[in-house]
Amino acid sequence: MTKRAYFSLFAMVCILALVAMTVFTGQQAGAETYNWRMQSVFRTPATIDGLKAFAEKVKENSGGQINIKVYGANELVKIKATREAVQSGAIEMANDAGAYIERVIPEGNIEFGLPFSYRTWEEAWEAWAQYGLDKLIAEAYAEKGLHMITILPAGDYLLMTTKPVEKVEDLKGLKIRAHGMVADIFAAFGASPTNIPGAEQYVALQRGTVDGTVYPVFVLEAYKLKEVIKSVNLPGIIAPPTTNIYMNLELWNKLPQNLKDAITKARDAVQADMQKRYLAEGKEALDNFASKHAGKIITLPDEELKKLRKVAFTEWDKQAAVSPRCKQLIDIMKKFMADKGLSAE
Repeated sequence: MTKRAYFSLFAMVCILALVAMTVFTGQQAGAETYNWRMQSVFRTPATIDGLKAFAEKVKENSGGQINIKVYGANELVKIKATREAVQSGAIEMANDAGAYIERVIPEGNIEFGLPFSYRTWEEAWEAWAQYGLDKLIAEAYAEKGLHMITILPAGDYLLMTTKPVEKVEDLKGLKIRAHGMVADIFAAFGASPTNIPGAEQYVALQRGTVDGTVYPVFVLEAYKLKEVIKSVNLPGIIAPPTTNIYMNLELWNKLPQNLKDAITKARDAVQADMQKRYLAEGKEALDNFASKHAGKIITLPDEELKKLRKVAFTEWDKQAAVSPRCKQLIDIMKKFMADKGLSAE
């Protein structure tokens, strides 16, 4: 190589290096880093682990620009103040449940899961993403200064009792811990619903204060309800209910599109794993309940489910009357049910 050619090559390399350094420095200087906090209204290991996995995926997708620290219930603010804290910007994100905030966002009751509607997480996500629930729910949250990121699966809500329920007539006279639409459905068949804190269920069942409860099936193990419950009914009443992740709307609107995409795409990486874990924990809880505690697992026949669904649809109509948007959501769910052959007839 001639001396002239050598210097020409050297100069070109230097120029390319300078350009690369300039681009890199410019990217670094312009790349704002966000350090956010997310509080859940729950403390269960499956939920917290799933949220941490979500946070890690957001960090990965954003190239380290978004760092989310996950907190359990009451660690930053009281559970009931979680939504307000995100609205005000005191914390950036939350993992919540629509049913917990339905007084402010009534559409949350439908988001959480309608009794005797879908039967799997896959059906829940289909209704959400393909039938248009997502857009209407997002509108409701946006009106309250919140951006809905996604729903997440949770553990199936089952009826667990100290006395077997083989048909709907067996509900008559039972005192059952339930709330909302579920409580009204059971009341229509002669049960006496009561609302007691989850932490008090064991003692209430043990003392006979209540004869049953509607709660995620994994609590048979987690809360030791297997020691006081005698029978469990399938299928789930809400199967599964959903939780959610939302964030401050003003903060969301200020983000560049690539970071919005990084957050949105992160949900896909954790939903399947969370569902697998909840299914595994639920199956283990039921297996242990039946094999080690002589518990009875009762699968209600279709004719009994139709009776329950018929009353459930009446309760759905009451929810539809709350607002025009609620009616739109209920109409969507009824179409979804019809498409799946899940009518009350």
